[in-house]
Amino acid sequence: MLNRIDASPAQDAAEIARQVGFVQCVATLQRTLSTTPAGWALVAWMCWGIVPSSRLSLWLGGFAVVWAGGLWLLRGIARRGPLKDRDASVLLAVAALDGAAWGSAVGLLMGFDRVLDAWLAAVLAGVSAVNAPVYITFVRAYRVQVAALWLAGMVGALLSAGPHRVLPEGLLGLTLFLGLIVYYMNPIAQRVVEGIRLQLANEQLARQLREALTLVEHDATTDVLTGQPNRRALDLLLMQQVEMSGAPERPLSVLLLDIDHFKRINDVHGHGVGDDALRAFARRVRGLLRENDVCARYGGEEFVVVLPDTPLPVALQVAERLRSAMAEAPLLKAPLLPVTVSIGAAQLSAGQTASALLEAADQAVYVAKRGGRNQVQPNPGGTVAGVSPRVDAKTTFGAPAKRR
Repeated sequence: MLNRIDASPAQDAAEIARQVGFVQCVATLQRTLSTTPAGWALVAWMCWGIVPSSRLSLWLGGFAVVWAGGLWLLRGIARRGPLKDRDASVLLAVAALDGAAWGSAVGLLMGFDRVLDAWLAAVLAGVSAVNAPVYITFVRAYRVQVAALWLAGMVGALLSAGPHRVLPEGLLGLTLFLGLIVYYMNPIAQRVVEGIRLQLANEQLARQLREALTLVEHDATTDVLTGQPNRRALDLLLMQQVEMSGAPERPLSVLLLDIDHFKRINDVHGHGVGDDALRAFARRVRGLLRENDVCARYGGEEFVVVLPDTPLPVALQVAERLRSAMAEAPLLKAPLLPVTVSIGAAQLSAGQTASALLEAADQAVYVAKRGGRNQVQPNPGGTVAGVSPRVDAKTTFGAPAKRR
């Protein structure tokens, strides 16, 4: 938007505010010009039977041409999108022509009746007052319009061919009124544009605050090392899932994964390799899950997989697939790092809490560790139809069942 790439942020904000003000001015001027014929009707009614019809028709016809041309120009600006640097001269021309059309009333319609002259001067003052808020966000155009109105009026007064001379007192009063309104408009316009700038700044601050809060919330629920949900996010998710699940038609299962002999990795290769192993482990698990399944870091080398709408027999199949994927290929190639994992599985029972569900999966992991590791075990306190109480590396489940 700015041509000066070295502009300061404050200058950028001020320029953006002026651009926004220009857009508002174009839109407001379009609406105002659409009501201009009502002003013509008032002037025609006041002049009817007093001003020669030829002069009234000349003024109305000329004004209609100027009015139609101005609307056409403004619609062109609006159609291509108002841009102050490009379209300011066009808007200034529209303002000048509109002001000159109103000011031409002095030469064409005044000088025929003293009372009418006073009323027409009041109408011109009213026109300038009505247009003040129209141009408040682009006050330069208002100054141009008022100057064009005053200049056309002065020239018209000098060339007036009416039977009565246009009284200088009326023109002097109009001049004084126009001068004062322009004088008072400048500081008001500056405050309005400054208000736009502050509003834009507040919106930007609010947007930055929302982004910062989103980032904080993300950081607060994401494990920094693996990028997976952390324990806090897991607790919130499980509470929500427990409220929604538990019924036979909406089973909920969890898997607790514990990397075997992880301390040995840190002792032999160092904590840097241990961190790489955790990241690779999390990526591999995530790649084997459905989109709505969740893998969260539970702590240390332990991960929890939440399986919504999944009964325990199917959860055990998923667990075996994860166990096999870990055992069949090394996690890292440099250094070459094979790992195995012990997995405990548990399904939510009626009335069971989220913490109790995790405890059941933890007990199953304990059984797997005591049984020699690298195996899958269901919750020892539960019964699973058709499932052996020990599921080790030699057990084959076949193709994964559909879990929906």
